[in-house]
Amino acid sequence: MALTLFFLWFAFHNQDLSKLQTLMFQQPAVWFFALFSLQTFSHILRAVRWKYLIDPVKNNISIHNAFSSLMIGFMINGIIPRAGELVRSYVLGKKENIAASTLVSTVILERILDVISFASVLFIVAVLNAESIIIWFPSLPGAKWYLYAIASTFLGVFILLFLKSSIIFSFVKRISTVFPASSKITIDRILDSFLKGFQAGTHEKNYLALAVLTVSIWSTYIFLLYLPFRLFGMNDLTLSTAATLQVSNGIASAMPTPNGIGSYHSFIALTLTRVFRVNESLAIAYVVYTHAIAYLCTLLIGSAYLLKENIHITELMKAKGEK
Repeated sequence: MALTLFFLWFAFHNQDLSKLQTLMFQQPAVWFFALFSLQTFSHILRAVRWKYLIDPVKNNISIHNAFSSLMIGFMINGIIPRAGELVRSYVLGKKENIAASTLVSTVILERILDVISFASVLFIVAVLNAESIIIWFPSLPGAKWYLYAIASTFLGVFILLFLKSSIIFSFVKRISTVFPASSKITIDRILDSFLKGFQAGTHEKNYLALAVLTVSIWSTYIFLLYLPFRLFGMNDLTLSTAATLQVSNGIASAMPTPNGIGSYHSFIALTLTRVFRVNESLAIAYVVYTHAIAYLCTLLIGSAYLLKENIHITELMKAKGEK
């Protein structure tokens, strides 16, 4: 909470809130609903990708079940950072009769794919528009080459993690022999359940589908950042700018704030004003608008599914505590 409040203060402490309100509410409603729909589409793509990651464990799970569980989890992330990953595993596990710990491992695989995507976007931005990033490191000689090295390292390490994740956990299972016999049975059962979920990394038949879906998800994210440029009169900003903002968004997402509240506003606004010389009022209006679309999408759809499924928050928090 303290970190969220700090980031919010950093983003808004010098802002004219009445001007911000004017800039926000003068935007056509049709654009809001169009971007809201595109945001929803990105979550549908995520649900389909999650289904492919789960296929080796249980084939032909319902995409609707994956989507509803995903949205409930994302909604919970807006209350308690990271808790939604456990919650969505619990909800889908209950629907599809799969161990939640197995599904948690597929979520870990999903996050590995996201890091691969982040590193890929970072590398592309470093090649096409390195100046937009190295401006943050004016005293670092050869900063562009450091960016290439960091992006390439992340890309290689996490591709290896995705492909060989089951081997890594098998190694962890071998060293579980150090535990007392009474604990080892429980630990082995949990590790076996996790290993099931990591099977997607060894199923080559799904690689193409996972690659296409991942590229589609991250391309949609970049377009969600690019299209509102026109709404706020930032007509000189390009897809390359949006890709740079997605790098900033990736860093902001790593912060332990609920749904990026505060961290998103600070990182994106700072990138727009410092790197791309956007007027500060416009930059703040842009980040509030784009974040509101993303946040309302998860809040409204996630809450609707929570009510439809008749799941109580207390049940989800209890399930989180048991993991």
